[in-house]
Formats: sequence, C-alpha cells, structure tokens
Amino acid sequence: MSSAVDLPAAAAGHRAPAPGTAIAPWLLDGPAQLRSGAHAGAIAGTIAESGAPTYVYPEIAGYYLQWLAWRARTFGGGDALAARAAAVQQWLGTWLALAGPPQTRVLLAGQVDDWRNGAVFFFDVAMVARGLGSAAREGLVVPDAGVVAGVSRILASLIDADGVFAACRAHDARVTLPDRWSTRRGAFLAKAAAGVITAARTLPGISAPVAAAAHATFAASIEWTLAHPHAEAHPRLYALEGLLALPKDPRFPVVLAAVGTQLAALLAQAGTDGRLPETLDADAAARGPARVDVLAQALRIGTLLGAEHPEHAPDRATLGNLRDLLARQLRPSGAVAFAVDAPAAAACNVWAAMFADQALAFAAHPNAGTWRGGDPLIV
Repeated sequence: MSSAVDLPAAAAGHRAPAPGTAIAPWLLDGPAQLRSGAHAGAIAGTIAESGAPTYVYPEIAGYYLQWLAWRARTFGGGDALAARAAAVQQWLGTWLALAGPPQTRVLLAGQVDDWRNGAVFFFDVAMVARGLGSAAREGLVVPDAGVVAGVSRILASLIDADGVFAACRAHDARVTLPDRWSTRRGAFLAKAAAGVITAARTLPGISAPVAAAAHATFAASIEWTLAHPHAEAHPRLYALEGLLALPKDPRFPVVLAAVGTQLAALLAQAGTDGRLPETLDADAAARGPARVDVLAQALRIGTLLGAEHPEHAPDRATLGNLRDLLARQLRPSGAVAFAVDAPAAAACNVWAAMFADQALAFAAHPNAGTWRGGDPLIV
C-alpha cells in the first residue's frame, strides 16, 4: 500500500458546503483524514489540541464514506469527493492486513491500548460495509473485491447459532468484556443491521448468510426497540436511526410511531436551551456530560420526521433549540468538541463533526434529509 494519498482541495469541482457551517471544509481538508504514513487515508476519531490525531478506526471510516455519499447525493461535487473515498477504501485494505485479529481502534503514537481491541464489534464492521455500499452506490468508489470479502468474513464470524449477530466477540474466550450497551445485544443494532442490508444490495461480496443474519437482526432490533428501549441517549438514537433507514420495510408504520414516541421521551428531558442528557436514568449521578453527537443525532431524526412525517415530529420550537445549541458548538475552524460548551482546548471530535454537519444541513435544507432512493443516508 502507498504511504501517502493525493487528496485534491475540496473547492475543485465541489459545490459550497451547507450554508452557515465550516464543518465540511474542516472534514475534507483538515486533519480528519490522514494524508501520509502507514495509515494514509484513515479517519481519526479525535484530534488533540496539538492538531495530531490520537487514533484511527474502521467504524469512523465507514461513517466518513457514508458522509461523503450523502454530501455527493445532496450537494453534488462527487468527483472531488471520490479521491477521499478511494483513500478510505485503500486504508481499509491496510486495516484488514494488519497482523493479528481485527483491531477496533488503531492507536497512534503515545496512546495507551484500549479494552475494545480485545474484541471485534458487529456495529463497527457493519458501519464499514454500510459506508462502502453507500459510496459505491453514489459512484464515489469502485468496490475493492478483497476489502468487501474481508469485511464479509468478519461479519460472518459474528453470526450466533440463532442466526442473529452477536454484539461483539472477544478474541480470547477467557476474557470478560465490560458489561456495556455496546457489548450486548440491544435495539442499537438496528443501525448496524440496516446498514448491512442496504450494503448487500450494492456489494456482491457480502455473502448470503451475512445478509440473512442482517435481516434477522433487524427484525430482532425492532422488537428490542419496542420492548427494551435504551436509557442511554446515544444507543437509543442509533436504534431510531437504524429503523428510519429502511422506509420500505413492511413494519415501517409501527417503526415510525416508536421513533416518534422514543424521541419525544428523550426530548422531554432536554434543558431549556436544548441540552440533552447522556442517559434518561433517574439517578442524576449516572448522567454524563451533554454530548454534541447526541444533540446532532436528535436534531437529524427530528428534522427528518418533520420533513416527511410531521405527525411524529417534535414541535418547531424544540427543534429550533436543538439547532441553535448545536450551531453554537462550532469553532471558527469548523471543528466541534465531544461535549457541549467544552473549553477551547478540548480535543476535536471527528464523528461528532460529521453528525453535526448533516444535522445542520437537514435543518437548513428541506431536501437534505429525505428518503429519496429509499435511504436517507443518515451518517
């Protein structure tokens, strides 16, 4: 693999980013995508105050491909985005070729190892498949057969005996992983399952057993969402995003009602300025910081419902509070932090930036978030 990628300036043949934000230029031409070195083309999770990325990982590579596909479909300029998508796919080949089992987080200089590297997560690998499928469908990449086959093999290894995907699989069966929502099955897997279902329609290298398991997992996720919604805001919103990704599913009317109800329950806990809790847990001590990614997720879902199914949408004042609070999180560079109103020295968060760019575009452009093509391409 090449140790450098040639990424042209976004301005070349690219329409203007969503009005009012500098997020897209920061994501396209800033430090989010590595330009050189062993991990050229990879997408960083966070950017330290020094401007250096702290780690790269496959899940966010899938998000970036999804974000590129959405921007190409919504604002045009696909030719200028294709080089970035190709560089991501090239890095995914690098990631698959790394020694040992698949790494959940590839840590860069000075970083301490992460417990997540003791397992492979269905959600993370599903986001890779989803991003590749969306980028291919929008003409940004020609799928690399080896990369798609490698992703499909990992997904196949995560199918449990009941035909449904496990949330994760430890590399060493003797290791006990932390008991978190991300390590056990739950409603949030709707986003992962829907991503594999849509990817399998575009990527012929996704095997039939993987596609079948994705359909089974999506069906199970609907039941989990209805019976056991997540108290934590982030996975709750993942679940709702996944349910909205398959509008042609015959269960969609039931899904829509659940999305509206569960979003409303979360927004009922919002502060007067739109600030959302990290969890709906009644124990206030369990609540973490208000998160920018959660704020953006809620705004995306609310505005998408407002544009397409207003009977299930929050009121305009609530959406306005979310939008205004999110817009205030933008730094002059276009970057955002992880937490709402974080100090200026706080690290920049790349996935929150993608979520925020899409959320503000949904709010500003009625056609930026629609079910055109059967998939709103929620990042």
